[in-house]
Amino acid sequence: MNTRIVALFVLAIATMGCSRQASSPMQPVNKVIGSVPADGATGVRLDAAVTLDFGAVVDQAEVERGVHLLAERDMFSLCPDPAMPSHGTMESVMDDPNMLQHMDAAHATAGQFSWNAAGTACAFQPDSLMGPQTRYMVHMSGTMLQMMRQTGVSMMDGRMNTSGDMMLHFQTMTADDHGGHH
Repeated sequence: MNTRIVALFVLAIATMGCSRQASSPMQPVNKVIGSVPADGATGVRLDAAVTLDFGAVVDQAEVERGVHLLAERDMFSLCPDPAMPSHGTMESVMDDPNMLQHMDAAHATAGQFSWNAAGTACAFQPDSLMGPQTRYMVHMSGTMLQMMRQTGVSMMDGRMNTSGDMMLHFQTMTADDHGGHH
């Protein structure tokens, strides 16, 4: 597995509010595929890509439909959908499959996917710099994860909700240390 890919995803997703307590519906899973930044990472560059290394060939279209990058600030922003009065906190959104679907459709960070030649790893590069000192969540849909299991790919570190979706979290660095431009 590419060390840079693993390091980047580990860097970006470390300790962003997911409970690891036994009473939480969010349960850790076995780490087999890699992500950069990693779940709970802090100090992630504002121009960083989110990289997923599956270690096996996967359905690229399913991954691109199923992976979304969500900024915590968007959960508190005004919603273009007048029927949606409030989104809630990142933690409450993770437990609500309907809200996750809404956030993916209406608030996900825009960007482009690129794939390695083998079709086993992809990078999602946001169209613009991420916000400084901002918590981000990488949401992977249950449908995408089911496809991965059928392909023989096990999961990475992260939190799964009761609907089978997985979330990874990271926090970006300060604006003064923006880490370059893309």
